[in-house]
Amino acid sequence: MDDLKLFAPNSQDLLELLKTTEVFSSAINMEFGVDKCAVMHVQRGKVVNSTNLQFSEAMAFRSISESETYKYLGMSQSLGIEDEGIRQSVKERFFSRLTKVLNSLLSGGNKVRAFNAWVMPLLTYSFGILRWTQTELDALDRRVRLLLTTHRMLHPRSSVMRLYIPRKCGGRGFLNAKDLHNREVCNLRNYFLNKECGMHRDVVAVDRNLTPLSLANENWRKPVVLSTADRKAAWESKVLHGRFYKALTGPDVDLLASVNWLRFGDLFGETEGFACAIAEVMMTNNYRKYILKDGTLDICRACRRPGESLRHIISGCSHLANGEYLHRHNLVARIIHQQLALLYGLVDREVPYYKYSPAPVLENGRATLYWDRSITDRTIVANKPDIVIIDRSQRRAVLVDITIPHDENLVKAEKDKSSKYLDLAHEITAMWDVDSTIIVPIVVSANGLIAKSLDQHLERLSLGGWIRGQMQKAVILDTARIVRRPVPLSAALTTGSLGPAPLLAAP
Repeated sequence: MDDLKLFAPNSQDLLELLKTTEVFSSAINMEFGVDKCAVMHVQRGKVVNSTNLQFSEAMAFRSISESETYKYLGMSQSLGIEDEGIRQSVKERFFSRLTKVLNSLLSGGNKVRAFNAWVMPLLTYSFGILRWTQTELDALDRRVRLLLTTHRMLHPRSSVMRLYIPRKCGGRGFLNAKDLHNREVCNLRNYFLNKECGMHRDVVAVDRNLTPLSLANENWRKPVVLSTADRKAAWESKVLHGRFYKALTGPDVDLLASVNWLRFGDLFGETEGFACAIAEVMMTNNYRKYILKDGTLDICRACRRPGESLRHIISGCSHLANGEYLHRHNLVARIIHQQLALLYGLVDREVPYYKYSPAPVLENGRATLYWDRSITDRTIVANKPDIVIIDRSQRRAVLVDITIPHDENLVKAEKDKSSKYLDLAHEITAMWDVDSTIIVPIVVSANGLIAKSLDQHLERLSLGGWIRGQMQKAVILDTARIVRRPVPLSAALTTGSLGPAPLLAAP
């Protein structure tokens, strides 16, 4: 810091302080920037006009009049700090930076990091110095959320609490201005009140509402600071928003793996906001009937059956099962199939999973890889797993089956897949003369939740844990595509539309 403010009872003592400062400055090869230096003369609490202070023959400091201000540590000051003008200037610069970040081509995660590291420090620098009211801070946070909604990074009905929870806990990771301000003020007060230095004691004694800290006020009311635990509890308590949180924190769910797409993903901000809204609340017919109570019939616009809830749309609609859900399922299956083909040397190079077309049969001297093929003609109910591997070197067969259930059915779906192919496993062991046949269920929920057992299943396939992130991203992107898809023309016309319309409106 090279800004320095000197106080003295008279001009003579001030000159002595300046001489001492000059000695220290010369020792570290610094000198006065005379054009930025000034002197203010104060008598009985008022600024008085005076002549310039002559420090040496070649150096004089100009005198500041009552109407002038000077800038110290980035803030315009006179006898005090001009709170109103500086607050307005800070807010203008804050929202200017925020708009630049939101208009940039950064990914959603990097926009959040830019907000926390480049935009928010403009405000935090002023906390404890400028007077910010709780109402002002609430209004500022609301305007931030409004801009996020305008730039399609936040659905208007999404959880506000989730917005300010760290991304490693399943939140969006934004900093909250009100919480930062209240925490900073409390920390500064504790610092001054617990400091035994004489200067600090003097500051505490005279600060009777002179600063936002109001150090001499014994009846000072401590502002509320919401912790991450408080926000999690509020998020969980919501009937609709809390469903995803309860599923995310379930005993069999790998929380860190389930939020990897938030922590390390490179989704666009709009896609990230939409994916979060799908996991929480969207404008379905079920929502309109039971929450908004606008008289809408709770009929699915795709299958024309009662109950158009979010759960129904992303994983339970019969009209979407053989098309949209199968497409999402096959994306994950393609990722697994291609990595197995590369592992056993059945293909030469890797291509993006959405461009990969699995061959029905791939074979070499080491292994045989089947894709979506019936295994036996005998009467076995489950006879067509997604992927089958015959590993000749280990004399074993592996049945891989993929499913994309709803969040609440994550564990149940895995158990069902494990038991579904037991008869087929016994049949293959006898039919193909292998020592063993193992069943490997691959389960990722429609909102990207991952069970703790997934790493074990991938290890049994000799595939690295990194592949789960790719599968998770594929599922989340395709779930968003399903929700955005247009409904059939006949269904759209029956709901009063003039043509095909999105199944659910994007934020």
